[in-house]
Amino acid sequence: MQDGIVKLASGFECGDLSQWQNMAEKALRGADFDTLERTSEDGIKRGPLFTQAPQTHFDKAHTPHLAGRPWHICAMIDHPDIVGANHDILNALKGGASALSLIIDPSGLCGIALRSIADIERLLSGVYETLIPIHITPSPNDAAAALFAAYFKDNTDVQNIHLSLGYVPGPKDNDTLMSIAAWTHDNAPHWKAVCINGAALHEDGASAAQELAFMAAQLVSYLRVLLEKYDIDTALSMIDVRLAADQDAHFNIVKFRAAQLIWAQIAREFDAKNTAMSLHVISSMRMMAKEDPWANLLRLNAACFGAVCGRAGTITLLPFTHIGGETVPDLAAPFAHRLSRNIQLLQMEESHLGHVEDPACGSYTHESLTHNLAAKSWNIFQNIEARGGWFKAFDWFFKTVKKMEKQRNAKIENGEILRVGINQFVKADVRKTKTIPRPKIKPRTGNIIEARNFEQAIKQAKNGCLSPLIGGR
Repeated sequence: MQDGIVKLASGFECGDLSQWQNMAEKALRGADFDTLERTSEDGIKRGPLFTQAPQTHFDKAHTPHLAGRPWHICAMIDHPDIVGANHDILNALKGGASALSLIIDPSGLCGIALRSIADIERLLSGVYETLIPIHITPSPNDAAAALFAAYFKDNTDVQNIHLSLGYVPGPKDNDTLMSIAAWTHDNAPHWKAVCINGAALHEDGASAAQELAFMAAQLVSYLRVLLEKYDIDTALSMIDVRLAADQDAHFNIVKFRAAQLIWAQIAREFDAKNTAMSLHVISSMRMMAKEDPWANLLRLNAACFGAVCGRAGTITLLPFTHIGGETVPDLAAPFAHRLSRNIQLLQMEESHLGHVEDPACGSYTHESLTHNLAAKSWNIFQNIEARGGWFKAFDWFFKTVKKMEKQRNAKIENGEILRVGINQFVKADVRKTKTIPRPKIKPRTGNIIEARNFEQAIKQAKNGCLSPLIGGR
């Protein structure tokens, strides 16, 4: 087959950077070339011209996808009422979703008021769990994880059930982390025991480089604990990562490729055989416009494009009416949930974005920016390590994040950064969107899951104990 391939570029000399710049300056007709230059908020130059950069090659994590899909279309479920949440789940699966992101909040204020095994049975009624991977809200509270582990523990088909427990350990939770790791290793080694929730830091105001530095710092902090008992490949297999996608489609591609590059570098430093990263991308909440939520559909499309081309295995797009802030947002209507699924279905089934494994590979722009962002993130990560690791550097790091957020907000206020529907093309007569008020959930009483050891917490869950009233986003 290759004998008939014609190399069209043969015989042509490649132009150097100065030649390309001269051509660009002619097109500018006297304007300064510097007017084309842009810089990211991390100080990374974004062009306009790039030269060839080393190509990045990294493995993609194997994720069991429904019917051979290139990525999982993950539905966000946050209805406080169990029956309402089950209704949303079944609608999402009938409408094209292939995975579930369950926002668990036992109080019912911000998510599903799930507190017992009986609640899980009602929540998943009519769901074929062996086909639908489930992701639990990342949380420092392991009670929800214990409930789901107790519910699936005796399932004869547990090896075909895929669950991300979403546990986010704190600085004093090493024993709990090890007990969760031990249980999953012995009972469901294909589950994800712990989560690195970079998306949460993004919502707190972090830049792309800061989000990836956080990911690297947390990864190393988890590994230092897990490697006391497990080999590096086993430890890495227990961890999944959540990162946020905003409206900058091409820089999202760069960010997610840089994330995989950093993960692979750390994995190689520990002599891992498998350097693939389990990546779950969720659309940014801080990018969403409140006054003109219809403009959010543009941003969600761009976020999805970047996540797909950045090789995410699972993608969650929030409904276009899901606005963050100081108040808890109303529930999205079925129409908004359907659009979040359809954006992905269109990009998957009509645009065929998943047909190319790594479309940015070889692109001078994306390869250069991938390496530059990874280097910037790595420098911040090394600074964290020099300060004693993630938990000791937390206060310093969070101050730098809030400083970045303040600078960004000021640029949006003065128009230096433009956002459609926020400070650009703002309409005075925006058509109202439909949302659903959150129902209030009656509190329940009973014995509480309080064991720090995961095996003991599972036993308490089996005995009918309730999750404590903590959780939420």
